[in-house]
Amino acid sequence: MQKVIFINIKVLRGNFFLSISDCLSKLLFNKSCGNVGFSNIKKRSKEAFQILLLSGIQFMLNLDQRSKLFIKIEGASKEILHQIYSQFVNVLHSSNFSICVIKLVNKVSHNGCRKPYFRA
Repeated sequence: MQKVIFINIKVLRGNFFLSISDCLSKLLFNKSCGNVGFSNIKKRSKEAFQILLLSGIQFMLNLDQRSKLFIKIEGASKEILHQIYSQFVNVLHSSNFSICVIKLVNKVSHNGCRKPYFRA
């Protein structure tokens, strides 16, 4: 039986988060750019995000390589999605991980729509 691993990448205004858990919701890996060693405005830089992804890749390569991956990405822009795909997903795919689902969740629409304002 293959193991199932859930990868959650969360992009916020001031920080990036990466968490990896198994099918029983046991947290295996949890890092943010603050945990990696960046502070203040440097947490939002591309270098911080690259180092965070590299630490996630190093952890994933130590796991069982026959496991299925479910990747969830929250709040990412096009540039960040390209960086995630070019670094994280391609490396995992080339190291014989089976990527089943990549789910993209954006809470704000990209076409300029806004919720109507409440006027009293």
